[in-house]
Amino acid sequence: MRVDITLPSFLFIGTAKAGTTSIANYLDQHPELRIPMKETFYFMREIYRNNDLAYPAQRAREEYILNVEQYEHVYQGQEGFITGEVGTGYLFHHKESIEQIKETLGEDVKILIVLRNPVERCYSSYRHFTKDLHEEFTFEEAIEKEKERAANDWDFMWQHRSLGCYADQVEAYQKAFKNVKVFIYEDLRKDPKNFMDEVFKFIGVQPLSELDTSKEHNPSGDPKSKTLQKFITHENPLKKIIRPVFRMFFSAEKRANMRKDMKARNLAKGTKMSDAMRADLRAFYARDMERLKTLIGRDLSEWN
Repeated sequence: MRVDITLPSFLFIGTAKAGTTSIANYLDQHPELRIPMKETFYFMREIYRNNDLAYPAQRAREEYILNVEQYEHVYQGQEGFITGEVGTGYLFHHKESIEQIKETLGEDVKILIVLRNPVERCYSSYRHFTKDLHEEFTFEEAIEKEKERAANDWDFMWQHRSLGCYADQVEAYQKAFKNVKVFIYEDLRKDPKNFMDEVFKFIGVQPLSELDTSKEHNPSGDPKSKTLQKFITHENPLKKIIRPVFRMFFSAEKRANMRKDMKARNLAKGTKMSDAMRADLRAFYARDMERLKTLIGRDLSEWN
């Protein structure tokens, strides 16, 4: 291992749709920390090794890293900083990820987990795809199609209901690593400064006296204009023409931020899930939540 490579000393491993994009932004504001690439998916690389499904069934190839040379390159030039990664897949794919993390980062790496009310997280996960016009089914139909999609190797993000079964996921990391801390998304929403103070302390740096939490990252909603949303999120002939020009003048990060801003501006407050579906999901998660309460030592009655 070359001396100019500063591998992560902490991993924020999920869950998806629980504020990880905002958390990555807040971490990046700290002068002692660096998140060179929010998600490498490196520790679940075997899942993507034979990926031959088109987006959005699977994520685009450029979104994940499959080999050690590429992974090390991400963390070059970070001397003097504490580096980390904020991911969404390592928690759900704990069976594949834990041994890979140990092998590369060791058992002393700090593991941070953020969880969200599983009922609300489930619906937000579904709407992650409807807002970009990638989901053609109703919420109820999408839940029914989870097993079929999983069997056909669709990305974990389509496992809306299964992602919220936290107990096995959390317990696996608690058994595998010495430094594990679980956070709750609702605390982030209520008081992001206090939430991040606890995160910074666990990582081992001083909390920031000033933290910019004004911008909402990766919001949900329904498109105001489906035509505009489809232009932003789907391939089309005009984008193929103008893409080379944009690549000349804007970095990949800048282009990604422009797309995110355009999508956010085109969103309106979305529809709510039905009362019947909410009741079904509460019943589905009830036993898992009881186990989780014991594992993390926290009363989760607010989720009900």
